[in-house]
Amino acid sequence: MSLIDLLRPKWQHHDPKVRSAGIKNIKDVSLLIKIAQSDPSNQVRNEAVKLINDESLLEQVTMNSKFHETALTALKKITHEETLFLIVVKSDELNIRNAAIERIKNERFLADILRSCNCLSTCIAATEKITDANILEEIHTKNTHNPQILMAINDRIKHLRENNLNKP
Repeated sequence: MSLIDLLRPKWQHHDPKVRSAGIKNIKDVSLLIKIAQSDPSNQVRNEAVKLINDESLLEQVTMNSKFHETALTALKKITHEETLFLIVVKSDELNIRNAAIERIKNERFLADILRSCNCLSTCIAATEKITDANILEEIHTKNTHNPQILMAINDRIKHLRENNLNKP
């Protein structure tokens, strides 16, 4: 251990294990966010994310982290579907959008994603989660999506209608 390590706070120590332990004493949430978004150690970033409980701050970490794994760790802590919806709408990263979609159950949020997004993968992920054929039909008739998205919506409607007819 160097003299510099003795003088600086533990969360700035060169050893990630010491930084991880030092984070537990931090009360300043803005510092935790900074550490979660930029510390070179995944272990340290994850420890910082564990200490953040505010949905909007977790959204901030998800959207602004330099590290994909940390963004996903923060995303997993988010419980409000409205926050997950905002992440889908705002994120430029496909894997983050699709991970957020997986956690959304509210079909109105999924429909809004489908109405506003032009990314094929994201639209297909939202389409596959919607179980109300009427919602999909409304989107299909009122929007001029990419033909592949319209085909995916049409296939999903057909699938839902067929399954609905076969139920006793």
